[in-house]
Amino acid sequence: MDERVIWASGHGVVLLAVLAGIAFASGHWAILVALAPAAYLLVFFPHDSENSPKTVVVSHLTALVAGWLTYTVLAQGIAPTSIEPMSEPGLRIVGSALLAFIASTAVFYVLSITHPMAYVTTFTAAIGGFPTIQSVAIAAGTVLIVTGLQIIRRKVGPDTDAASGAFNEEFARS
Repeated sequence: MDERVIWASGHGVVLLAVLAGIAFASGHWAILVALAPAAYLLVFFPHDSENSPKTVVVSHLTALVAGWLTYTVLAQGIAPTSIEPMSEPGLRIVGSALLAFIASTAVFYVLSITHPMAYVTTFTAAIGGFPTIQSVAIAAGTVLIVTGLQIIRRKVGPDTDAASGAFNEEFARS
């Protein structure tokens, strides 16, 4: 089996196990929603510039702060699973998400960073996935742990910069 497939598989299992473990231990299930899609990009495109450790940390921390602030100001206490269609709480949640997207996008633009999966984190936080400052802190710590694992992968894993296209084609065929 190709060394890159082994690394990608192992990295994926470790990232998902860490995310699931933190979600299970903390009770903050939104961690899986917010960060599992990013784990996919980190596994299959570890050397892309949009997956650099700096970009991942800055984009997800920005997303957490923007989402939590807009939720706290506009929709605090509203559980996203209990909203009736066309209701005032629904409008507040939608407003929270839209303002969080705008704030995140503005910061991403100013800092010239692009990590598309951070928008999942923005949305998750903006609809109440991390309703307390403690839950935001746990999510932020999780981002740092995931980024630390990404740094290890980039330093000791196989260099996939030149081979990422071939690797992804090979992985898709298997």
